[in-house]
Amino acid sequence: MAKKFPFTRTISKQNVIALVFDKESAEATNTNVIISPPITDMDKLEKAVAKKIDSDTLKFIQIVDVSVDEKVYGVTMEDFMSIAVELDPKTRNLPTTDNTNT
Repeated sequence: MAKKFPFTRTISKQNVIALVFDKESAEATNTNVIISPPITDMDKLEKAVAKKIDSDTLKFIQIVDVSVDEKVYGVTMEDFMSIAVELDPKTRNLPTTDNTNT
């Protein structure tokens, strides 16, 4: 039997601990936010974190800590084919689902 080589992908994610102010409770707490792919520019990172956190009740204040986690993931050819969808060969974009006519 031939050896089965998996499809592999190295995924890097940035774990950001952010100081967040809760407007309802008037308390500041630390919240974990995952950013992928990692952003090295601190101004851009702060904007990305604020975009994920800011709401009617929560307000991003500042970044407390940042770490990058990198792992290698893999899947067999059989499993890949069972979950994969065919992409447009020119754009390589995932197909969009248009629900406007349903």
